[in-house]
Amino acid sequence: MRYTCDSKFSLSDNLFLRFSGLYLFIFFISSAQAEWHGDIKLLSDYVFRGYSKSRGNPIVQGHVEYLDDAGWFAGLGASQVRFDDQSAIGRAEIEIKPYVGWSLPISKDWRTELSVTGYIYDNKIFNHDANYVEFYASLHYQDWISFQASIAPDAYQRQAKVANFEINVRRDILDNVQFSAGLGYSKAAALLDQDYFYWNAGTSWFVTPYLALDLRYVDASLSSDQTSEENYDEFYPRPQDNKYLFSVTLGF
Repeated sequence: MRYTCDSKFSLSDNLFLRFSGLYLFIFFISSAQAEWHGDIKLLSDYVFRGYSKSRGNPIVQGHVEYLDDAGWFAGLGASQVRFDDQSAIGRAEIEIKPYVGWSLPISKDWRTELSVTGYIYDNKIFNHDANYVEFYASLHYQDWISFQASIAPDAYQRQAKVANFEINVRRDILDNVQFSAGLGYSKAAALLDQDYFYWNAGTSWFVTPYLALDLRYVDASLSSDQTSEENYDEFYPRPQDNKYLFSVTLGF
């Protein structure tokens, strides 16, 4: 595993400060006609690209987003986190995700998105500062298939450049039931000593316009033969494969 640098102000910090300024600028100058929406979600596990950010435990997340008529959007997410560094002093328990982006129609059926997301933690992860930024580019066909590529220049401040690629599909089965699936490939060797595939498939039931239930199966080719209890400074997220996930979402 890669170690983080000892510098208190890294490239990720500098990029994040610039990103935060842009986020606030877009947020406050957007037109009054834009739309607000958000949700509160209960998840059985916080699985992120094949590994758990909650040690396999249930967590609560919240999210709010602002959509501008011109295609700009900005949002803020918050989630509980619990990595496998529970013996470390000053471990992170909250993740904040501000983001800003722009959606551009290409044709009647196609549109693209460019965005940047910040990952901010209330404390350290495996004894290191871990705030970082990630840049995204997406391509969507109608409302049922999406392609996404992203890159984090310094993931978790571990001097690791991580690129990620995903394809996601969703199709309505009934008026209020939807099937969705995703396949991803993470070039995370600099961070996790391996590149790997991960995937998921599941069904969402929209009980009401504001309440949804989701049951999903996840798997990943991510493996780990070491435990974080042996070295608190190295980054050892818990792999989550062959597992069912359940979530309840209340939207507004």
